[in-house]
Amino acid sequence: MKINRYISIIFAGFLLLHSCEDFLDEPIRGAQELDNYFQTELECEKFLMGCYQSILQGDQYWYINWYYVLTEAATDDSWLGMPSEADRDYKEFSLIMVNSHNTWLYPFWEYMYKSIYQCNIALAGLEESPVNDNNPDLISRLTGEAKFIRAYSHFELVKNWESLPIFDRVYKPEELAGMLVSSQLELYDQIIQDLLDAIDLLPSTVDSDNTGRITVGAAKSYLAKAYMYSEQWEKAYEYANDVIESEPYFLEPQFGNIWDIKNRNGVESIFEFQTNYDPNYNTGNEFPILTGATEDDGGWYYTNPTSHLENEYLAQDDTIRLRATIIKANNEATAEQDNFGIAPIYDTDGTTIAVDAQRISNLEESKSMRVNRKFYILPEDRNENYGNQQRRRIPKNHILMRLAEVKLIRAEAMWHMIHTVGGASFGEGDITNGDIHDIRNRVGLPDISSTGNQLLLDIYRERRMELAME
Repeated sequence: MKINRYISIIFAGFLLLHSCEDFLDEPIRGAQELDNYFQTELECEKFLMGCYQSILQGDQYWYINWYYVLTEAATDDSWLGMPSEADRDYKEFSLIMVNSHNTWLYPFWEYMYKSIYQCNIALAGLEESPVNDNNPDLISRLTGEAKFIRAYSHFELVKNWESLPIFDRVYKPEELAGMLVSSQLELYDQIIQDLLDAIDLLPSTVDSDNTGRITVGAAKSYLAKAYMYSEQWEKAYEYANDVIESEPYFLEPQFGNIWDIKNRNGVESIFEFQTNYDPNYNTGNEFPILTGATEDDGGWYYTNPTSHLENEYLAQDDTIRLRATIIKANNEATAEQDNFGIAPIYDTDGTTIAVDAQRISNLEESKSMRVNRKFYILPEDRNENYGNQQRRRIPKNHILMRLAEVKLIRAEAMWHMIHTVGGASFGEGDITNGDIHDIRNRVGLPDISSTGNQLLLDIYRERRMELAME
């Protein structure tokens, strides 16, 4: 009996082990694996859409957005804001003494590389996808978008770090040990090549169902910017000029309308991060809350415009751009204390007052009593329950490249072609009467007549006045 019982136990154990092996060999049900992905057009599209998210949004606001907020505080244009938190490691950014272990530094590095890694997976998957046989045009467009986003992420990294590793493909874990950093020259070569590849693959325009998708105009604009950063002036001029003369973009007639929440994907916008309101998902823009006014407005009050920036506008009688960039509260200590921290808010035309008196600050919360108007949303345009709890659901698109910036790139490249490279077929008058005239004329400012080094400084000043707090 014992022998029979032992045989029965052994046999049952054998069946159990055999059934376990069969179970372990079964594919995981309900889970998607990369080995069987990129099989359909929808899968290819969905994966590429995930690459877009890392351009401006990580899983939380501090992964990407917060880095831009804090680095703005390292300029003459902005205070860090929120004095009660000034002693945290935010302060390192405003003092331009950032430690490599700063809490807010590594998430940006991490998520830019996650973006690059995701693009590399997309590029590998798209190349092998069977969709190539049925819809090669779709694969070409998606490949161009992935190349652009990879270039964008490398560009954001090289602008902030002097040297770093280039990831131009999917690397295995064992390949990462001892990986060397690349020089700035090598990084710009990689960025430029990706953008050149993207230009050959991207469409010039997209239909209404694909509004906000990357186009050839965006790739050419960033290529001009990469050439400018790497001081390849003739190439910077070539591609900026191509965008201005050949692509379907125009300066907005009213400067203040550029960042209006109702003006999504306007005529001046070249590359714009898309948002929308959804009560259940975080698909909005957090910058209006992060930089917004406190008190009655529900903002966090970071990156307050400085008096230095305001005074630069005032010195140039640049009223239109001043009112579209800075909201300034009453900060005079008078007997009428109810007016302290109250500000008028101008409409997009720069002359009409949209809100007579909005409380935006108090002494405990502000160093400057000023708020960024470009991200500010008028009360009439706000969602229900606007404020901190809805900060990731604000449907305000974020413009990352617009025509005025491309015009400033062309102007600066032209100056260097005259004074640094030599042999230019145009003169300084073509700069002052061309792009600089167009930008200043929009806001009612007269032409400038400076020459030589002063003209270059004036181009820099126009860049500051035009793009401040963006």
